[in-house]
Amino acid sequence: MPTAIITGGAVRLGKALACHLADRGWNLALSYNNSDPAEVVAHAQKAGVTCKTYPGDLSNTVFAEGLIGQVLADFTDVALLINCAANFIQENVERTSTQTLVDTMALNLMSPYLLMREYKKQVGQGMIVNILDERITKNIPTFAAYSVSKVALEHVTKLAAVEWGATVRVNAIAPGLILPPAGHGQEYLDKNKKNVPTQTHGDVADLTRALDYLIASPFVNGEILFVDGGDSKGRYSQQ
Repeated sequence: MPTAIITGGAVRLGKALACHLADRGWNLALSYNNSDPAEVVAHAQKAGVTCKTYPGDLSNTVFAEGLIGQVLADFTDVALLINCAANFIQENVERTSTQTLVDTMALNLMSPYLLMREYKKQVGQGMIVNILDERITKNIPTFAAYSVSKVALEHVTKLAAVEWGATVRVNAIAPGLILPPAGHGQEYLDKNKKNVPTQTHGDVADLTRALDYLIASPFVNGEILFVDGGDSKGRYSQQ
């Protein structure tokens, strides 16, 4: 069975993707920091696959650079890296603290960059999927450092796809209104779905289907797959 490395794999979208892959027969190498991976581990056991955990702070470049090597000491059949770990801090450009900027760039941009580099060097085959955000097409200053980090990661995705396409395909998924921010619930989705062209919000199943498509499509490389109901293409107000 192949192995997938998933960062941020114990919570929210990372957790959903990890459990989905386990159901598809993938072994899991789960990277997480402060979250509890117990539910994913239990899900993997029930699915009959192996799940090993690698706790640590990916904003620490030493840990980020060493993670691929740690995984390869346990698994010999790594075929997928999903960069999902990220922070999401609500500070506009003027109010972004220096620490927010440093932490956000370290976790959201530097760690996936380093993981991609080490994956290519040490694994050298398979696929990388970076989790972006549909707001990369917009100029919304509310989450300024986060937005900058995701725009930069989009560019790295395309650069790596051009450089490595013969051996490692590199793509990304850009979700829209699917999970509410921390501290919010269903009411957030219901309130904001009217701004989406489809007049609906998405579900994690929309993202797992997107992942399945990328895995199963060997001629897809360097693509950003928007799963956002068309929100990244503009908003339409019905009169």
